[in-house]
Amino acid sequence: MQFIKKYQWLLPSLLFTAALLAIRMVHTRSIAFLFLPWNLVLAAFPLIFSYKLLQIKNTYLSWGMFGLWLLFFPNAMYIVTDLFHLKEGAPVPQWFDLLLLFSAALNGVIMGLVSLRNAEIFLHKKVGKRLVPVIICCIFLLCGYGIYLGRYLRWNSWDIFTQPHLLLWDIAMDVRHPFQNEQSWMVTSLFGIWMYILYRYFSRIRRWSR
Repeated sequence: MQFIKKYQWLLPSLLFTAALLAIRMVHTRSIAFLFLPWNLVLAAFPLIFSYKLLQIKNTYLSWGMFGLWLLFFPNAMYIVTDLFHLKEGAPVPQWFDLLLLFSAALNGVIMGLVSLRNAEIFLHKKVGKRLVPVIICCIFLLCGYGIYLGRYLRWNSWDIFTQPHLLLWDIAMDVRHPFQNEQSWMVTSLFGIWMYILYRYFSRIRRWSR
């Protein structure tokens, strides 16, 4: 209940996305975009884990929760790639699908940035201020690579537990043959840079609001 109360300001935007999706499904009699609620649920997990992260007193448990947050954090930013589903000739106006996909993506990004802020507070307490910027930059690169794994290789966060050997094999191939997998490193680096810039803006706006 405290979690819902703390982040209830997210509800209007989430409900707006849900309303757009419902209108589209009724109008088209299609469930083509039904993946959006599931992706938003996955995007909410990092926020939930980061909230719990600040509540846990035990050091070992808190680092375990941080690991879960890090594992699911790419899901919040991954939803931006759902814009790939925007196509001409859809049974609704293109601007409608653009608004639907963009509103869903924006919800995911906002939840991701807020969860990252919670994780940053945790890191400040555990490792000190000097190391935090370096760790944050590494997180962005890992998140960029996670987006690549999800969008192009179709891996999910929980596959590290259900299919660890196959997932690690794909990662090893990217590392072993970097010049044969240029797309993976381009996606990783460019998404990482974009998230870094976005988070800098987010941090600056947060300071201004004070």
